[in-house]
Amino acid sequence: MTISQDIDTGESQPLLKNQQNQQNSESLKDLKGYVKPLISAFFISIVAGINDGSLGSIIPRIKSYYQITNETVSILFLCSAFGFFLSGAFNGYIVYKLGQLKTLFLGSTMMFISFSLLSMGLPFPFMACTMPFVGGGMALLDGAMNVYTANVPLATLMLNVLHAIYGVGAMISPLVASFLLKHDISWKGMYFFLAVVGFVNIASIAFGFWHVDFEDAKHIGQEEVVVVEDPLSASPRGDTGSQHQQQQQQQQPVELKHSELTKKAIFNRVTIISAAYILIYVGVEVTMGGWAYTFLKEGRHGDEVIMANVVSGYWAGLAAGRILLGYLSNRFGEKLTIMIFTMTIIICLVTMMVSTDIVFDSTALIAIGFLLGPMFPTTISLMSKALPRNYHATAIGFVAALGAGGAALFPFMTGQIAGKFGILIVPFVCVFMTTAMAVLWVFIPSKRPLLAAFRHSGYESV
Repeated sequence: MTISQDIDTGESQPLLKNQQNQQNSESLKDLKGYVKPLISAFFISIVAGINDGSLGSIIPRIKSYYQITNETVSILFLCSAFGFFLSGAFNGYIVYKLGQLKTLFLGSTMMFISFSLLSMGLPFPFMACTMPFVGGGMALLDGAMNVYTANVPLATLMLNVLHAIYGVGAMISPLVASFLLKHDISWKGMYFFLAVVGFVNIASIAFGFWHVDFEDAKHIGQEEVVVVEDPLSASPRGDTGSQHQQQQQQQQPVELKHSELTKKAIFNRVTIISAAYILIYVGVEVTMGGWAYTFLKEGRHGDEVIMANVVSGYWAGLAAGRILLGYLSNRFGEKLTIMIFTMTIIICLVTMMVSTDIVFDSTALIAIGFLLGPMFPTTISLMSKALPRNYHATAIGFVAALGAGGAALFPFMTGQIAGKFGILIVPFVCVFMTTAMAVLWVFIPSKRPLLAAFRHSGYESV
C-alpha cells in the first residue's frame, strides 16, 4: 500500500471525519452482506454475557461444595482476570500472526475446552488454574466482535444491539442457576450448559466469519507504510503561534510498521482514557451482577430462587438500557446523559447501603442494570469515531480485553473486601468505582462536550 492510497482510503483519518456526511444516508439496506458475520458477533456477545453472569449465580453453591470462604472463591475472578489481561496484551500480536479468523477459532476453542473441564467438578486448585483460559479465550472473542461491529454501516446502532444482546446472555445465567436449584442439580450443570453453548459458538463463527475480509486485521498484519495523525494532537484554539507548525507536522507522512502502529494505537490518549473508563465500568457491571445474588441471599436473607430471578432482572435491565437509553444518549448528547445516569446509579447504590427492605434493594439493583446499559457501547462508538481506522483492531481490541479483565479483577477485589467486612460492603465499594467512572467520563472525547469550557480544549479536534 502506498502513502497516496492510504490517504485516499481514509485509513489514517478518524471515523468521525469520514462518517459525518454518511450517517444521515445510512440505512438497514447498507447492512446487506454483513448479516452473517453480525449474527455470529451477536452470538459471541451472548456467550460473553452467559459467561460473565454464570459464576456469580452459583457462588453460594461453590462455597458449600468446596467448603471455602468469599475470599477464596473470589480467587476464581482473579484467575480469569489474569487470562483477560494476558490475552489483551498480546491481542494485536496474535491477530498479526494468525489472522482474525484463526484468532476467533482459538478463543472459542479455549473456552469450549475450559467449560468442559470445569463441568467435571475437579478439585478447587484445578478449577482456579482453568479459569485463565476462559478469560483469555473470551478476551480474544471480545476484541474481535467489537472491532468488526464498529466498522459496519450503522455502527452506533449495531454496537448498542451487540451489547444489549450481552445483557440477554447474562440474564440467562441466573435463570439456569434457578432451574438447577429447583431440580436439585449440581452447580456443575452450569458449566455443562456453557460447554454446549461454547460448541455452538465455534460452529457459529465458522458459519458467519468464513471468507470474511477482516479489513482492519489485514492492515495491522502488514509491514506497510501508513499515514497516521493523533486525533487529539491539535493545539488549543488560543495557541495560534504554533498552530501552523503543527498543521505542517501533521501533513507530513509518518512511516509506521506493525510494532510502531501497535504502540501508537495503544498509547494514544483516546485509547488510554477509554481503556481506564471501560476497565472500571465493566468492573462495576459484573461486580453488581456477580455479587448481588450473594448480597441479597446472605446479606438481606432473600429467597434463593426469587433472588436468582431478581439478578436475572438486573441483566435484563442492562439489555433494555442499551437500546432505550442508548437512543436517548444519542438524541440528547452522550456526555450529559451518561453523566446523569452515573449520578443516578450512585443514588441507587446508596439506597442499597441504607435500606434493609428486600423489595427496595431488588428494585434499586434492577434500576442500576438499566442505567449501566448504554455506557459500554457509547464509549466504544465515540472511541471508534475519534481514532484513525488503522488503529481500530489494536486499540478497540485492547480496550475490550482490558474491560473484560475488569469483569474479573474488580469482583475479586470486592470478594476480598467482603470477606473482611461482610457482604453488605458491596454497594459501598461500587460507589467508589462509579465515582471514578464519573471523573473519567469528563475526559472521554466527543463532538458534544459535557461542559462549554471543553470547547476550547484539545478535545475540540475530535
